[in-house]
Amino acid sequence: MHIFVQIVKLITMLIVSAYFLKQLIPKKHVDPTDLGKLARLQAQNEISLSRPLTERARPKTLSEISGQKDAIFALKAALFGKYPKHVILYGPPGVGKTTAARLILKEAVKSHESPFRKDAPFVEMDASLIRCDERGIADPLIGSVHDPIYQGAGEKGERGVPQIREGAVSRAHGGVLFLDEIGEMHPMEMMRLLKVMEDRRVHFESAYFDPNMQGMDEYTKNVFLYGLPADFRLIAATTKKPEYLPKALRSRAVEIRFSHLTDKEKAKIVMQAAKKCKIRLSDEICMEISKNAGSGRKSVSLLELSIGACAANGRMQVLKKDVEWAIQAFGDQNENFQNDKYA
Repeated sequence: MHIFVQIVKLITMLIVSAYFLKQLIPKKHVDPTDLGKLARLQAQNEISLSRPLTERARPKTLSEISGQKDAIFALKAALFGKYPKHVILYGPPGVGKTTAARLILKEAVKSHESPFRKDAPFVEMDASLIRCDERGIADPLIGSVHDPIYQGAGEKGERGVPQIREGAVSRAHGGVLFLDEIGEMHPMEMMRLLKVMEDRRVHFESAYFDPNMQGMDEYTKNVFLYGLPADFRLIAATTKKPEYLPKALRSRAVEIRFSHLTDKEKAKIVMQAAKKCKIRLSDEICMEISKNAGSGRKSVSLLELSIGACAANGRMQVLKKDVEWAIQAFGDQNENFQNDKYA
């Protein structure tokens, strides 16, 4: 009986202690304004427009890519084997360079000799938008160090610990880094990229790093001492001629050319896009669109405008006059498709 009483007292003490401990924990203040913003965000997430036809018409398999048979085989040879290569893709815009690169990786992981894992990442960036930051605090491609002196350094910054910001080269580790418009990249950023490709790691420096600093976490210490892994294969695309690219980059990569699409190949793209949005088009209309578009992407864009013209006239069926209006207003019929900067 005495033991039973002691157990009851112990349980009572635990309950009372838990109650008072709960009272000591500061209650999180809920700002009504934040609740309103959250509700508005949730409402916005429920709103979506239709996916652009150019996106819906994008090939899902390599066999759906119109033309480029030789280029696709060369890309397979570069990435399917035991020793995948860096690749530079040359060619006009809108002919399938990005789509082919993305689909090639999906197929490469199935190759029995491929070093790519099944979950190999495909990280895509537009090189023309990457700005070289000499301070090293904002580099989305290579990664950067956020020293504690900068605003927004957070809890670690308050302790004097510099923070690593992972870049695209590290996110692409074990997979493919796709850089579009590589010919527009800043020369200094290009040199940094080549250094990473050579080392297959990213190394960071900071005057605030001290491995013996109190509060230095093991992750940050390890990265500063040994770097972040960045073993990827680069697929770079450009509309420029080869001579405009640095020799140091070209010497490290296989160069593959994507050619201009023929009218027949562009007509096939139009027909495939029309089928995906359940629209019937005659071969004549598909060919008319293709003849007045400089690329596969522009062909689909003209089809979108033709569908819009049809809807604006209150009709369900796309007619030849809708296509003729779209071509007259936005077609490339007055341009020489071969006279682009990569002819």
